[in-house]
Amino acid sequence: MTNYVIIIIIVLILSGICWYLYYQHREKQLVDRLQHMVDQAVAGKLKREEITESKVSALENSLKRYLDDSLLAGENQMLQKNMIQGLISDIAHQTLTPISNLKIYSELLQEQISEDLNETADTIHEQTEKLDFLIQSLVKLSRMENGIITVHPEHISVSELLKSLDAQYRSKANEKQIQLEIREMDTLAKYDLKWTSEAVGNILDNAIKYTGEGGRVTVEVQSYSMFVRIDIKDTGMGISEEEIPKIFTRFYRSLNVSELPGVGIGLYLTREIIQAQKGYIKVESEVGKGTIFSVYLPQ
Repeated sequence: MTNYVIIIIIVLILSGICWYLYYQHREKQLVDRLQHMVDQAVAGKLKREEITESKVSALENSLKRYLDDSLLAGENQMLQKNMIQGLISDIAHQTLTPISNLKIYSELLQEQISEDLNETADTIHEQTEKLDFLIQSLVKLSRMENGIITVHPEHISVSELLKSLDAQYRSKANEKQIQLEIREMDTLAKYDLKWTSEAVGNILDNAIKYTGEGGRVTVEVQSYSMFVRIDIKDTGMGISEEEIPKIFTRFYRSLNVSELPGVGIGLYLTREIIQAQKGYIKVESEVGKGTIFSVYLPQ
């Protein structure tokens, strides 16, 4: 009797072990299949015909439906991006000629009309320039976000960037009687000269724009072990602490500068360009005393 009981216990134990191993094997197979499905989805190779309701678990099918929906949502999002990109490109193309004509005729008006109407002609010309800048900025922004425009960083002397900035903005500073000091430094950084000139140029343009006559704008460079830092300092109106996180968002403009020209795209585009090159930007400012934008470019 005792031997019989022992045999039954042994059989039960072995059966339990067999069932445990069986379900562990089934569980491993299920996990492996789910992992394979996720890997296929990430690689963009997941196909609906790979599984059917008759031969897989409800969990697998739920995951399959979820992945299908995610892939479809991604495809729809990409389609919408392409549509927006196409729309913006069409708008830019269609408005190119009218804007060019408006510029030409506004310049002719400025030359021919009387002094009483000269202010009106100046306004037309200014608003045309603003519209042209807005459309071109939207096109650049859209193309960059969709990966159509890409940066190509190279090891270049920072002095090349500083010379480009000096050539573009010296006359604008002189018009406002602002002392522009660009302290050159011959050190290498890894950046795309064309796009970085535009990015840092947006900051320098703002510094000149928001600094009063007789003020000072300084550009200087410091070299570190991993980054080159470019500081753009001004003695302008400054930015409040609560506004600093907002200035890099699209179309944001402070109420303090609402009467000055601008559309609120420049700094957003600047940040996108610098981040695309594995750099970053820091801002320090005090209202009424000025602002320092620090651009860090990798070496």
